Amino acid sequence: MPGRIQPAELAYDAGGVPYSRAYGDVYHSADSGPGQARHVFLGGNDLPARWAGVRVFTIVETGFGLGLNFLATWDAWRRDPQRPQRLHFVSIENQPFSGGALAELHRRYVEFTPLAAALQAAWPIPVPGLHRLHFENGGVTLTLALGDIAEVAPLLRFGADAFYLDGFAPERNPKMWSPRLIKHLARLARDGATLATYTTARPVKDALVEAGFAIGKRPGFGNKREMLAARFAPRWERRRAPLPIPVHGERRAIVIGGGIAGAAACERLASRGWAVDLIESRDAPAGEPPPLLAGAFHPNVSRDDSVLSRLTRAGFLYALDRWRVLQAQGMPLAWSACGLLQIGDPGAEQARMAETIALLACPPGYASFLDRGAASARAGCDLPAGGWWFPQGGWLRAASLIGAQLAAARQAAGHDDGIGGLVTHFGRTVGALRRDGGRWFALDGHGIAIASAPVVVLANAHDAARLAGVAQPLASRRGQVTHVPASLLPALQCVVVGRGYVLPAIGGVSIIGATVGFNDEDPELRADSHAENLARLQAVFPGCGAGADIATWRGSVGFRCVAPDRLPLAGAMPDLDAARAQGAALAGVHAPELPRLPGLYGTFAFGSRGLIWAALAGELIASQIEGEPPPLDAGLADAIDPGRFAIRRLRHGRLAPV
Repeated sequence: MPGRIQPAELAYDAGGVPYSRAYGDVYHSADSGPGQARHVFLGGNDLPARWAGVRVFTIVETGFGLGLNFLATWDAWRRDPQRPQRLHFVSIENQPFSGGALAELHRRYVEFTPLAAALQAAWPIPVPGLHRLHFENGGVTLTLALGDIAEVAPLLRFGADAFYLDGFAPERNPKMWSPRLIKHLARLARDGATLATYTTARPVKDALVEAGFAIGKRPGFGNKREMLAARFAPRWERRRAPLPIPVHGERRAIVIGGGIAGAAACERLASRGWAVDLIESRDAPAGEPPPLLAGAFHPNVSRDDSVLSRLTRAGFLYALDRWRVLQAQGMPLAWSACGLLQIGDPGAEQARMAETIALLACPPGYASFLDRGAASARAGCDLPAGGWWFPQGGWLRAASLIGAQLAAARQAAGHDDGIGGLVTHFGRTVGALRRDGGRWFALDGHGIAIASAPVVVLANAHDAARLAGVAQPLASRRGQVTHVPASLLPALQCVVVGRGYVLPAIGGVSIIGATVGFNDEDPELRADSHAENLARLQAVFPGCGAGADIATWRGSVGFRCVAPDRLPLAGAMPDLDAARAQGAALAGVHAPELPRLPGLYGTFAFGSRGLIWAALAGELIASQIEGEPPPLDAGLADAIDPGRFAIRRLRHGRLAPV
């Protein structure tokens, strides 16, 4: 059964200290929660002294609880003139408090009021997975990993500089202190990483020593006589140590492709102070789609919480956060989280859809099942069946998102280390890439350099595989949407998705779609495709558009890049020549060991889900370039790795040219 997130119950012990009835233990010392955070966890890790002058510093915490350790660390970061430019705080929690309970708890700690309010405002819906929360313009990032720690910890893949072990007492919750868990944490430890915890229990000490930590005792906090402080100093050679944080002599990148994927990559890199050259083959700014074109956005739901479901959930929630930030920055963004209904067929499928939501224990703020009557009430008109209701789903105009992301990238010029900025090259086609002297050169059809940089991001859909192979042909799907006069449809109050989708009226026009065409490269609007979309519309609203002259209808045509497994490609590009040369030695290779083309990354093949995957893919690539914790667990990152097809072929001993 897919993992469920059970919210923590708000309770207090006889002394008024926040208390867990599930584990029979308090959340922090009766003497002071903030005091314990500062003494045990910051002090035990010699912070803030250890992060002085560092560009990126990463802390891993077991047990987020009330968030006091995070708030105390964030507060220390704000007060420290020698703070790291980017502080990453990764915390694992299986029973998070609701946002309301957290707000009530935080009223007790007035010293953190402004920071606590920001945390509460960003608090995620309690669904499994990694939730990426940015603060201080990205200077502080909280990655909240919701799930069972025994399942989550093995899927973390990054380098950590410090650890806060803050689960309930070992005898109350032994899973949080098991030798196996501590070995997983040690796998993340950079050389010299530190660790602190309030407990001095013998099993914990033994597990730390066995995992490679040199431990010592320090004075404890409050009524605790002693605590543990440790440093990672294994007595053996490590086989797979975390990669060192990259040092970039020049923080400049080229992004090839100015659509949704490329604009997201530009914005995520520029937010970190990178200068970006954006190259787009079309003359229109960033190759924008028609201004009227809008698409629906919502996550996928499945009974087994499949890779697709988990990936769309992560992308959906991260995209919503980024869009709201863009709006808060004053960027014009045409979208509406009006809600989305994904209706099923009448009959047995209705029961199955209801059972799926119950099985997954989806929070109502994420997804719920509505019967026909309730669904019709939400839509504002009669529907043939009920289905899944996504209250934060809706529609968005792609052109406005591209424009907002590029505007944000330009606005980031001078942010961080003062080097950032965006230079655009419209109407230029990259004929080839050449690497020379540690730099990539993007050359036009005459061999003349358009731009050069140490890092390149391919975001040009089907054309990306021409510049760097992925060991697998990618498909192109033609899709046509139809613009229908709103007067022909009921007055929809939300997006309705069935075998196609129907958007509420936008400027007097409703958009329906979309056709799916294989091996079809016709860029012109076609009446037969309008007829297909009309049939989709009439399956939901019988009789709509009957007798209309579809030859006069408008619409738009696009081409979607699709991988065979229907998942996107996002991450470091494989070095296929090096992989072929090593041959049998890579028969059992995993993603971290696959040869990569230095400084070359890709973000493409989004199919019909570009709206919800682009920002997440851009954040993933920016994190990889900077050596930061990624926004996805290792399982999902591997599932969308551009090298995954090469790995599969190597395991079968047939990595032939494609």
